Order: sequence, then C-alpha cells, then structure tokens
Amino acid sequence: MKKILLFILAICLALSSSAQRNGSMLKRANHIDYALHATSIDIPNVVGQLPPNTIVTNKRILDDPNSSVTLYDVQTNDAMGRRLYLYPDESVGTTVTWSQVASPFADRGTGYNYYDGTSFGPEPTARIESIRTGYPCYQPFGANGELVISHQGTGNLVMCSRTTRGTGAWAQEVLPNALPTGVTNMLWPRALTSGANRTSIHVIAVTEPVAEGGTLYNGIDGALLYCNSMDGGVTFSAWTQLPGMTSANYTYFGVEAYSFAESQGNTIAFTFGGDIIDLVLMKSTDNGTTWTKTVIWHSLYDLGGTSPHFYSCAGGSQSVVLDNTGIAHVACNWAFDSAYNASGNYYNRQEYGIIYWNEHMAQLRQDCDWDSLYKSHQMIAWLKDTNVLTIPLTNLTESGPLTRQPQLVIDNNNKIFLVYAGATTLTDPSGNNFTHIFGRDGTLSADTVLWSNDTLVDITSDFLQFYFSECTFPSVSPTTDATNVYILFQKDDYAGSYVQSI
Repeated sequence: MKKILLFILAICLALSSSAQRNGSMLKRANHIDYALHATSIDIPNVVGQLPPNTIVTNKRILDDPNSSVTLYDVQTNDAMGRRLYLYPDESVGTTVTWSQVASPFADRGTGYNYYDGTSFGPEPTARIESIRTGYPCYQPFGANGELVISHQGTGNLVMCSRTTRGTGAWAQEVLPNALPTGVTNMLWPRALTSGANRTSIHVIAVTEPVAEGGTLYNGIDGALLYCNSMDGGVTFSAWTQLPGMTSANYTYFGVEAYSFAESQGNTIAFTFGGDIIDLVLMKSTDNGTTWTKTVIWHSLYDLGGTSPHFYSCAGGSQSVVLDNTGIAHVACNWAFDSAYNASGNYYNRQEYGIIYWNEHMAQLRQDCDWDSLYKSHQMIAWLKDTNVLTIPLTNLTESGPLTRQPQLVIDNNNKIFLVYAGATTLTDPSGNNFTHIFGRDGTLSADTVLWSNDTLVDITSDFLQFYFSECTFPSVSPTTDATNVYILFQKDDYAGSYVQSI
C-alpha cells in the first residue's frame, strides 16, 4: 500500500498547470464508505451557523463500517452516476466499481452491499457479474427488487437484476437490443427506472470514442444514445439519437458528462454537455416517448471553431433533480477551458465554483461570468478557503476543477441539499492537497431557492483527509427525510475510516 501511495505522489509532482480531459486516471486502494442513519444533525440547522471546519456530528473515526473496499479508483470520468438508493424502509443498496487486484483489474465489476436498516452485510469479495464490467448504475426495480446496468467494454451493456433486494441470485444478461450499425461497444451508461413499480428502464450511453478505438457514429465522436424497456427488461427499444442530439448540433459528447434525475412518476430527465458543447436538459413527461430539449448554457464551440486562449463555461460535472412538481434543478461545476479541437479541451486546474439553474430561470449567460452568477444567486458553492490557490500547481492533486461532482437532493418538504467535492489547504507530508466533501442547503419557494447564507459546511471535517478528487465522489440518495442525507464517498486507506451522518 505504501509503495502504491509513493508511486502516485511521484506522479502528482509531475502534473503541469493544465491537464487534458480524459487523461489516464490514477489507481489506489480505497474504502467506499456510507453515511449511516445514526446520530445526526439536520443540515438546515447547521449551514450558515457554524464557523469553518466545525465538526457536524459527534461520531468518531472508525464508528461506521465500510460498505466496500476497492483498488479501482476511477468511479467516474466526470459526472457521478447513481451508486446508492435509500428505500422507504430505511434500507439502502450501494454499489461501486470494484476490484481487489492491481492493474489491469481483471476482477473488476460491481461491488454490492446492502444496509437492511440495522447493519451492512459483509464487504463484497467478488463482483456480482460473471464477466469484467465497470461504472455500474443502481436503481430500484419492480415491487421489491433492484437493478444494476454497467458496461463490459466489449459489445452491449450488461444488466443484473433480482426480485428481492439484498438477497438472492442476480439474473444477468447483455441488453437484447442490437448495437447501432458500425458500433462495436456501448460505454459508460446511466440508467433510470420509472413508473408505478419502477419497471420502465431508461438508459443513456456513448458509442466508443475514437480515442478508445471506436469510430464516428453518424458524424459524432462518442455519440450519446438512448434506449428503453417498457416491459421490465424483457425487450429494449433500438439505440436512438434523440432530436437535438445529432451531428447537426454536436460533433462530440464528453465521456460521463451526463446524468439522470430520479423519476417523478412518468416525468424523467437527464442533462448532458458542458465545457465545449452546450449544457442541456432533456425532459420527458410521457415516460420517454417524447422529449423536450432546453439549452441551459450555449457553447461557442458545438461544431468546432477557433477558441480564445481560455473561456468561462459550465462544466461537464453535473447533477439534475426533479422537485415535487416535476421542475428540474441542475448543478454543475464552473470551468475555465481552452478548446484545442472539435472534441477536446484543456482546463485551468485552479478553476472553482458550482453553478445552479432551474427551469424557471433564463439560459445562463454565455460568458458564464463568475461574479454575475454569484450576484444572481446562481454561483452557489466555491472553495471553502481560497488559500488553496497558493499551493504550488504541481501539488494540486485534482485532475479536474477544484470543486466538482455536485449532487442535489430535494425532499418532500421542499428542502434542497447540495454536496460536492472541494479542495482544501490540508496537505500530506509531501505538500499534496487533500479534498473534503462540503454541503449547503436551501428551501424551495415558488420559482426560487432560498439558500442558507454563504457559509459552506465541511461535512467530512478536518479529521478525514482525502487524496485526489477523482477518487472522492459524493453520490447522494433520494430522500424524503429532511433530517438525513445519505452519502456514499470514496477515500484513501491512508486516512482510516470515518463517516458522518448529516
């Protein structure tokens, strides 16, 4: 373990002031931890009232168990998918891209664990699939079941399901719909279930990008396609380019720069884009039969073009949630990028900020001016301590923005919660910075959000020290209980085990 850590720290010292998207990711042994329903404090009573770095629970290091331990660090290349779900009976299903062997991670697959309302099962010692997979999407399925869709890297996506959550054998199959013409692999899925019994299945995924050995699909490098099943997974529709998502609009889609909202009856939605292309909301009120496209932020470079040295933009690390009336709310990272061709970009590694938008709002201004967004209450989170910017660039361990992976949750009482990963000034003995998870809350009021003032809560406190931000992802469960938000996050073995309920 120590050898692995020293190797990674050596790599980080070589990082430059700019980084290329979709570069190689670092691998390291990590816990996947879960914030249990235990001693808790309601965020609304905390946010805006505590000084920086205040501990928000009286829980101690090693109080909570791990749900999984994995050697595979790259839980996402950009936006977070759904990795856990809180059920009405307080049980929770959790998943992770799992491996316990070193690169090339031959045993990689979905690591699953279940919290029955009292305790977790044993940490997983094997993937749930019989074949190598990655990037699982977890959803409730049927009256009491659960479903996982992941990619295998060769061919179509893999679906595992069972009728009783937490127990029983998993039924496994490759999606039965044909691959699109000329496409050999569908990759990096996001999945959603909807309907009264959650038996409608919706999936988005990208065709294999050119950089991964694929070819253009209908003129797009890594086309984002949609399919669904309306009969509980027995049959699936053909992979489809939805209107407004063709080569007439885009030449490229970012890997994992897309995210589903949890469904509200037959209303479903997902976002995609950012950085080079538009940030877009796709929404259906008839369970995926028809779709409406809304451009949240319009990019200058959807179809290529000459870029200025750097430009401000909405980033691809994003989250969308539907409130109790079906209105979509979106959060994404703020980025400061430079496009070098029609399908790639460089970013300033010192960028930070989380942008907020909802369907009642106008399109974000194209220049994405930080100060203007703040004045309009749409820059809702930032670095807790901007002294992070004094850390030498070679010691900034984030492979992306200094604030990233925002996640939104709205409860039945119209409370809205934001959590995100943010860089800190805390450093390891070599001077490399750590990352924490921060939170903020607000209340929905008509067509606005009343955010609790400008103080951001460090949920993980000084005692939990994270390494690189690609290995620190909050994945938040839907919740109807305003006193608890359930968070799954990954951290390095070096820090021990520490989980907070909030």
